[in-house]
Amino acid sequence: MKFLNFAENQTDPFLHLSLSDLAETLSNSEIEVQFAFHSYYRPEESLVTVSHYWNDIFDGSQFDGMKSDVYLRSLGNVHHTNYDEVDRYLSKLKDTTNSLFRKQLFSLLEDIRLESICIQKRPGTVYAFETRKRLFQKRFRARMEVHVRQHQDLDALFCAIYLQAIGKPVALNERLSPYKPNIRHMISEVKKANSTDDVAKLATLFSNELDENLNDMTTEYVTMYGTSSKAQLVTEDEEVPELKSEDTLETSDNEDKETYDEEMNTWHEEQEQEGSNFLQFELEEGAKSDLIGEGERKEESGDQAFVSVQGASKQSEGSQFDEEEILKNKDTASSSSKDAPLGEANRFVKEVQKSAEKPTEAQKSDYRTAKGEIQYAEKSLRSAIQKTIEQKQIAPRSDLHFGRLNRKLLRLLTDENPRLFYKKNAPSTKLDVTFSLLVDCSASMYDKMEETRLGITLFHETLKGLDIKHSITGFYEDAFEADSDEQPNTLFNVIDYNRSTLPHEGPAIMQLEPEEDNRDGYAIRKVAQELQSRNEKHKILIVFTDGEPSAYDYSENGIIDTHEAVNNTRKHGIEVIGVFLSNGEPQDKEISTMKNIYGTQSLVIPSAQEIPAYLTPLLKRLLIRFA
Repeated sequence: MKFLNFAENQTDPFLHLSLSDLAETLSNSEIEVQFAFHSYYRPEESLVTVSHYWNDIFDGSQFDGMKSDVYLRSLGNVHHTNYDEVDRYLSKLKDTTNSLFRKQLFSLLEDIRLESICIQKRPGTVYAFETRKRLFQKRFRARMEVHVRQHQDLDALFCAIYLQAIGKPVALNERLSPYKPNIRHMISEVKKANSTDDVAKLATLFSNELDENLNDMTTEYVTMYGTSSKAQLVTEDEEVPELKSEDTLETSDNEDKETYDEEMNTWHEEQEQEGSNFLQFELEEGAKSDLIGEGERKEESGDQAFVSVQGASKQSEGSQFDEEEILKNKDTASSSSKDAPLGEANRFVKEVQKSAEKPTEAQKSDYRTAKGEIQYAEKSLRSAIQKTIEQKQIAPRSDLHFGRLNRKLLRLLTDENPRLFYKKNAPSTKLDVTFSLLVDCSASMYDKMEETRLGITLFHETLKGLDIKHSITGFYEDAFEADSDEQPNTLFNVIDYNRSTLPHEGPAIMQLEPEEDNRDGYAIRKVAQELQSRNEKHKILIVFTDGEPSAYDYSENGIIDTHEAVNNTRKHGIEVIGVFLSNGEPQDKEISTMKNIYGTQSLVIPSAQEIPAYLTPLLKRLLIRFA
């Protein structure tokens, strides 16, 4: 079990799921959505990425900004970008000056063209694009001022081009002002462009007019990928810049040398201006070293440049900092559900069935104590249910065409088709309903399990007194045995349906103990299968949990998988209710997450001591509804 700690910098899985559904709908194909440093579309992998830039927007516009990325990629790039032309343009950049500026200008102009197409074909996208323009206007204005101060002319020129494109032009300094007419002409022409080829010609024409003495851009705002990944990577036959000095430093592995911890910033005299790149630099001067690296550096949580949310795929192993490697090793989230009937995230789960043992004397004693604590609540609850059942059964059904004649005969004259008869219901004292209680037995339940057993005792005794069949199942995953090939998950059958109403079954509840991890989506699907086979008319599944699902390779997928399990179970006519056990006053995010998973059918209990008090009205409401 992982506690609901929302102080972590993480992407909302339901937000990721919404963006994925949107991308698949617009592209009319199975397409994967991830988060990356830039937004782009990679045709070979059917991958759309959403920029991490939007994660830092906190004014309520975050989702609209993310949607604008999805619109441009899954509706624009997928259907309206000619990637043969993209490949042709990118392949020529190696032999040109200012290649980074040329690439970004091409990508920006193509986005401007695609934005017009998206709004034309889907007018509902206009609000997201207006939000995008508003936020980018502030961003590029601020960045342009920085670039001007640092004499980064092409960076400042790129920002000015975007501001001109959205109708918010800015004054240019004397070094850039000669290009103002060219910018106006290019923006007016790109709005008339009908193809990617037209955009490539405009980008080439403008770039060729630039002074060759201008230094290339230092900041990358947008990017573009072709159909060949090699165009974006350094190839083996590509020329590597050589150091101007041929000096060699000799190193030794003398372990007796004194060491000092000191922070050393990466700097070189050639970097006179502070750049805006994120860990992007090249050194062409210095001395060679005979040090041989021992492999790639392990990824750390703060490595923002390599963050990749993989909500419906595999969790990062911590060493995948190469984007190509991430794509190569990702799970195929689009696999058919027939191959994984219990959920794609549970493909490698090994089921372990466990039955309750014969209760010990200590367990029987503990159960008698628990039973005594809830005895008053159980009796009053059972009495209220029975009275409700009796009232419904003796209440007459009126306005019938046959039966006993009632005394309201005036309707013979006033009604065209009078219903003058009534009947009494046949007596029946048994509710046509069954319950299944699913209990999270993860390690984080260690401080709540005693009170949880008390609440479950209340359920069991009440249902047994009303002769309602039910089951109680604990679930947990063996964290020490779980690996990428197999994840053992135990379903601990504490109370069985067929024996649930027998007099001496209750003490087995005391065998519920906190264990290790929890895979909620899998457990819900398994218990739902058993519920479906029951003959009762009304079926209710109640899940007791104290936080997010957490198991092997399940941290990102867990919430979404549990959400899907709940929805699929409800489609089969089974009511699912989530009961969240909090450590003190629940946070807004905890309440929001429970509602995201279980919808309105969720109950948040502030503390373990209040479990019986909260469960009593819940059980009463459920039973009276089906009485």
